[in-house]
Amino acid sequence: MWLRNVSNRLVALYFATVTEACRENQEKSAGKYCLMRPSRLFLIAMSLCCQLKVQLTDDAANSLITQNLVFSICGVHSLVGQNNMDPQDFWSTVEHRDQARYLKVFHLLDSRKGRGEFASLASGFNGQNDQQNSEHYHHVLIIYLLKRMGKIALQMEAIQVKIVFDSFKSISPKILGQYEISSPNDEDGCQNYAYHMLLPLYKVSEGFAGKVIPDDVKQLAQEASETIRNTIGMQNFVQVYSQIRKNLKAKRDKRKHEEKLMAVVNPMRNAKRKLRIAAKHRANKKRKITTFRMGKWRLP
Repeated sequence: MWLRNVSNRLVALYFATVTEACRENQEKSAGKYCLMRPSRLFLIAMSLCCQLKVQLTDDAANSLITQNLVFSICGVHSLVGQNNMDPQDFWSTVEHRDQARYLKVFHLLDSRKGRGEFASLASGFNGQNDQQNSEHYHHVLIIYLLKRMGKIALQMEAIQVKIVFDSFKSISPKILGQYEISSPNDEDGCQNYAYHMLLPLYKVSEGFAGKVIPDDVKQLAQEASETIRNTIGMQNFVQVYSQIRKNLKAKRDKRKHEEKLMAVVNPMRNAKRKLRIAAKHRANKKRKITTFRMGKWRLP
């Protein structure tokens, strides 16, 4: 934990120094700095996502994780997008010694699909021409990070959820607002980003997170959603929000159909499933009662 905190402070200091240097000398590109290469920023962002999968207790350290996540993701989006990098250009900047680190981080983020996702990202889009790859490859990189952050938030505790939602709140004006200025007609790119940020926000706000969510986290989810809405506009926001609701409803309907089918085909398995659900509900109820009692004890 100590080493993690120190490394986060050093990375934050490095980012601040680079930002200040570029501000003083606008002719100097940020991409010329060692850690500001897109592949390095992407690796840093992924490493920070891995940190979200462990227990976090230090508020100052959590703030640094949020700050570094926002900077690295926005940096990848900006540098890859500005330079129109295709997959070959992006991965050619990865040093040989870093390749093993990439594989390790992908595996830590997802032990089942990590290697496959790494291969998919490294190869880029199949069936698209080079120009399309160059124009849209940064979409793939950013969407991958946003999806992983959203999944981790729903799997972990309230602290991680706050870090992710705070990051979304800070990221959205920078990458979504950039679309509104530079590519006002590229609604697909804008809505893709918004979709993957709004998905966990929707689940938390609407009670589909699958766990007990504290009120302050729900409030933060609402604030982050409002930030995205103000950035992309009401029309785009409603379209994305409606699509999320439609997709989740389709998944629920499919799951219910499969459960009914399983009750007929395999009643023993269905009975075990019901027991697991009942145990989960009891645990959630117990947590709610404990949280309520602790809140009463803290009152003066």
